[in-house]
Amino acid sequence: MTAEVVSILSYNLKDYGKSAVATRRQQHELLRFERPDVLCLQEIWDDNDDLSVLGRHVTTIAEALGMRGMAVPARRSHCHMAILWRPEFAALSQRSHGLTLWHGLGVVQLDVGAAVPLRVAVTHLAPWDPEQRLADVRTITGLLSDPVAATVIAGDWNSFGADDTYDPEPDWSQLAPHKVWRHVRWSDDRDSALRADRRPAELLRRSGLHDAAPHLRAPWQATGGHMGADLSRRLDAFWTTRPQALRGYHVIDTPTARLLSDHLPIRIDLDPTALGTGSAGSR
Repeated sequence: MTAEVVSILSYNLKDYGKSAVATRRQQHELLRFERPDVLCLQEIWDDNDDLSVLGRHVTTIAEALGMRGMAVPARRSHCHMAILWRPEFAALSQRSHGLTLWHGLGVVQLDVGAAVPLRVAVTHLAPWDPEQRLADVRTITGLLSDPVAATVIAGDWNSFGADDTYDPEPDWSQLAPHKVWRHVRWSDDRDSALRADRRPAELLRRSGLHDAAPHLRAPWQATGGHMGADLSRRLDAFWTTRPQALRGYHVIDTPTARLLSDHLPIRIDLDPTALGTGSAGSR
């Protein structure tokens, strides 16, 4: 039986495992209330070589939510990831990629009762290096931009959208100078205007993927910066090869969510009956 809507939620938990137990329990409560069908998580902390703590953390989250899951190691950063899904969805394949990625990439193919499997991926781009972010997206698009596959990539992109008419150019004077260079396009001309490095999003777009929020013309809303240590910007996004299946996009912006992490969770709803055809239209 095909569900009417498949909901996917992406959430950077901010060092889950180093965070207080009370914070983790509140995050579980938030996620239980949202009841996503698929959940993509970033920043699950484990600095042990055997990653045994990562496995325990993912099991704890899965049991709290009544879901199944896979851990996605990020051996270069210790900020790992995970994908979880409802037990009624059969996992057809699971894969984690390290390669040259700063954090990593996890991919699961799920039978959601649609005509084709739904391929869901989670990633987390480098926080400091624009060139590393672009290199990571070259790898991600090489692996996941096939238009035949119904794909959703959820991530903390640590970057900007492709189009400055949707994701506005920030006021760089509001950010500490030593942090500005983590986010702008480098120029050897010291007097040139500072411009956000939008190359990762533009590469995703040119590779046939679609940014869910602007595609649906959702009102722009920041997903980070509310704790005051960063610019107010849309760090988190869903990209998909099936824009015609998108039925909703939502930033979970509540007082509780603002206290629990420096990222706000984001959610999309998909029509599974629209997953069987290739990408239609671009925006």
